[in-house]
Amino acid sequence: LDTTLTEDLRLEGLAREIINKVQNLRKKSGLVVSDRIELSINGPEDVLTAVSRFSERITTETLALDVASDRELAYKETFEIDDHDISIALERA
Repeated sequence: LDTTLTEDLRLEGLAREIINKVQNLRKKSGLVVSDRIELSINGPEDVLTAVSRFSERITTETLALDVASDRELAYKETFEIDDHDISIALERA
């Protein structure tokens, strides 16, 4: 069993954590499960790489129309994941 943490695995884990934070923010914002959203994610280069590489999974699992990094949206929160400050903003599409 190889337990080496590759760059791809690290980025996939970061993407999964981002999805979790988006889902929690959706719930906190009062959106219903079926609501489509506009989504903006900002952070350091590693975060943007993970978002870019796993954008299809992120949009599918969060019902986002797409992912951008430069929008001002209604609900916004900053999280710390793996020593990265990540800003996530969303609103109903």
